[in-house]
Amino acid sequence: MRRRKFCLVTTVGHDGVSARVLQPFPPEPDLSVWFGTSASSRKVAVLRTDARATVVYQDDSTAACVVLAGRMDVVESMAVRQHRFMPTWYAFWPEGPTSADFVVLHFVPDRLEVWDASRGITPEPFGLRSACFTHRDGVWVDA
Repeated sequence: MRRRKFCLVTTVGHDGVSARVLQPFPPEPDLSVWFGTSASSRKVAVLRTDARATVVYQDDSTAACVVLAGRMDVVESMAVRQHRFMPTWYAFWPEGPTSADFVVLHFVPDRLEVWDASRGITPEPFGLRSACFTHRDGVWVDA
Protein backbone atom coordinates (compact mmCIF):
# COMPACT_ATOMS: atom_id res chain seq x y z
CA MET A 1 0.00 0.00 0.00
CA ARG A 2 2.82 2.41 0.81
CA ARG A 3 4.45 1.95 -2.61
CA ARG A 4 1.37 2.62 -4.69
CA LYS A 5 0.77 6.16 -5.93
CA PHE A 6 -2.86 5.44 -6.83
CA CYS A 7 -5.57 3.03 -5.76
CA LEU A 8 -9.09 2.14 -6.81
CA VAL A 9 -12.02 3.31 -4.66
CA THR A 10 -15.54 1.99 -5.03
CA THR A 11 -18.77 3.29 -3.53
CA VAL A 12 -22.39 2.13 -3.69
CA GLY A 13 -25.00 4.65 -4.81
CA HIS A 14 -28.59 4.57 -5.99
CA ASP A 15 -27.39 3.67 -9.50
CA GLY A 16 -25.09 0.83 -8.39
CA VAL A 17 -21.37 0.46 -7.76
CA SER A 18 -19.02 3.17 -9.00
CA ALA A 19 -15.24 2.91 -9.16
CA ARG A 20 -12.59 5.57 -9.59
CA VAL A 21 -8.82 5.93 -9.23
CA LEU A 22 -7.65 8.24 -6.42
CA GLN A 23 -4.30 9.35 -5.02
CA PRO A 24 -4.12 8.29 -1.37
CA PHE A 25 -1.92 9.43 1.44
CA PRO A 26 0.22 6.58 2.79
CA PRO A 27 -1.85 4.35 5.08
CA GLU A 28 -1.89 5.03 8.80
CA PRO A 29 -0.68 2.30 11.20
CA ASP A 30 -4.32 1.17 11.63
CA LEU A 31 -4.58 0.92 7.80
CA SER A 32 -6.95 3.88 7.56
CA VAL A 33 -6.36 6.01 4.48
CA TRP A 34 -6.88 9.71 3.72
CA PHE A 35 -7.81 11.21 0.35
CA GLY A 36 -8.53 14.68 -1.01
CA THR A 37 -11.36 15.25 -3.45
CA SER A 38 -13.88 17.68 -4.87
CA ALA A 39 -16.76 18.53 -2.55
CA SER A 40 -19.04 18.63 -5.61
CA SER A 41 -18.03 15.16 -6.85
CA ARG A 42 -20.46 12.31 -7.29
CA LYS A 43 -18.49 10.19 -4.81
CA VAL A 44 -18.97 12.77 -2.05
CA ALA A 45 -22.72 12.92 -2.75
CA VAL A 46 -22.87 9.11 -2.57
CA LEU A 47 -20.75 8.91 0.61
CA ARG A 48 -22.99 11.41 2.38
CA THR A 49 -25.85 8.91 2.05
CA ASP A 50 -23.93 5.61 2.24
CA ALA A 51 -20.44 5.62 3.74
CA ARG A 52 -19.58 2.08 2.62
CA ALA A 53 -16.48 1.95 0.44
CA THR A 54 -13.88 -0.47 -0.84
CA VAL A 55 -10.27 0.49 -1.51
CA VAL A 56 -8.06 -1.69 -3.73
CA TYR A 57 -4.28 -1.58 -4.11
CA GLN A 58 -2.57 -3.76 -6.69
CA ASP A 59 1.13 -4.32 -7.28
CA ASP A 60 1.76 -6.20 -10.52
CA SER A 61 5.52 -6.31 -9.91
CA THR A 62 5.05 -8.57 -6.86
CA ALA A 63 1.79 -10.25 -7.85
CA ALA A 64 0.08 -8.80 -4.82
CA CYS A 65 -3.11 -7.00 -3.95
CA VAL A 66 -5.04 -5.88 -0.91
CA VAL A 67 -8.75 -5.15 -0.84
CA LEU A 68 -10.03 -3.16 2.13
CA ALA A 69 -13.73 -2.73 2.91
CA GLY A 70 -15.05 -0.25 5.42
CA ARG A 71 -16.46 3.21 5.87
CA MET A 72 -15.36 6.46 4.24
CA ASP A 73 -16.34 9.72 5.91
CA VAL A 74 -16.37 13.18 4.35
CA VAL A 75 -14.26 15.52 6.52
CA GLU A 76 -14.77 19.26 6.14
CA SER A 77 -12.63 20.46 9.06
CA MET A 78 -10.32 23.26 7.88
CA ALA A 79 -7.49 22.02 10.10
CA VAL A 80 -7.70 18.55 8.54
CA ARG A 81 -8.01 19.97 5.03
CA GLN A 82 -4.87 22.05 5.54
CA HIS A 83 -2.98 19.10 6.99
CA ARG A 84 -4.12 16.70 4.26
CA PHE A 85 -3.47 18.82 1.16
CA MET A 86 -0.83 17.62 -1.32
CA PRO A 87 1.16 20.34 -3.14
CA THR A 88 0.41 18.73 -6.52
CA TRP A 89 -3.28 19.34 -5.90
CA TYR A 90 -2.92 23.09 -6.51
CA ALA A 91 -3.50 22.14 -10.16
CA PHE A 92 -7.07 21.16 -9.20
CA TRP A 93 -7.67 23.65 -6.38
CA PRO A 94 -5.59 26.81 -7.04
CA GLU A 95 -6.89 28.31 -3.76
CA GLY A 96 -5.38 25.34 -1.95
CA PRO A 97 -7.00 23.61 1.00
CA THR A 98 -9.25 26.59 1.71
CA SER A 99 -11.10 26.06 -1.59
CA ALA A 100 -14.83 25.63 -1.04
CA ASP A 101 -14.65 22.68 -3.44
CA PHE A 102 -12.00 20.76 -1.49
CA VAL A 103 -12.81 18.15 1.17
CA VAL A 104 -10.98 15.23 2.70
CA LEU A 105 -12.12 11.64 2.80
CA HIS A 106 -11.12 9.36 5.68
CA PHE A 107 -11.41 5.64 5.01
CA VAL A 108 -11.43 3.25 7.98
CA PRO A 109 -11.37 -0.44 7.04
CA ASP A 110 -13.07 -3.19 9.01
CA ARG A 111 -12.25 -6.04 6.62
CA LEU A 112 -9.28 -6.79 4.39
CA GLU A 113 -8.28 -9.43 1.90
CA VAL A 114 -4.67 -10.03 0.89
CA TRP A 115 -3.16 -12.08 -1.90
CA ASP A 116 0.61 -11.82 -2.25
CA ALA A 117 2.57 -14.40 -4.25
CA SER A 118 5.96 -12.84 -3.41
CA ARG A 119 5.36 -13.36 0.33
CA GLY A 120 3.52 -16.67 0.04
CA ILE A 121 0.17 -15.27 1.16
CA THR A 122 -1.81 -17.54 -1.13
CA PRO A 123 -4.23 -19.68 0.90
CA GLU A 124 -5.22 -23.11 -0.32
CA PRO A 125 -6.47 -23.91 -2.79
CA PHE A 126 -3.67 -21.86 -4.37
CA GLY A 127 -4.89 -18.79 -6.19
CA LEU A 128 -8.60 -19.29 -5.60
CA ARG A 129 -9.05 -17.09 -2.55
CA SER A 130 -7.34 -14.41 -0.47
CA ALA A 131 -6.34 -14.36 3.17
CA CYS A 132 -9.21 -12.54 4.93
CA PHE A 133 -9.15 -10.53 8.15
CA THR A 134 -11.64 -8.45 10.12
CA HIS A 135 -10.93 -5.64 12.56
CA ARG A 136 -12.31 -6.37 16.02
CA ASP A 137 -11.52 -4.65 19.29
CA GLY A 138 -8.51 -2.87 17.80
CA VAL A 139 -6.83 -5.93 16.24
CA TRP A 140 -6.95 -7.72 12.88
CA VAL A 141 -8.12 -11.33 13.20
CA ASP A 142 -8.69 -14.14 10.68
CA ALA A 143 -12.11 -13.85 9.14
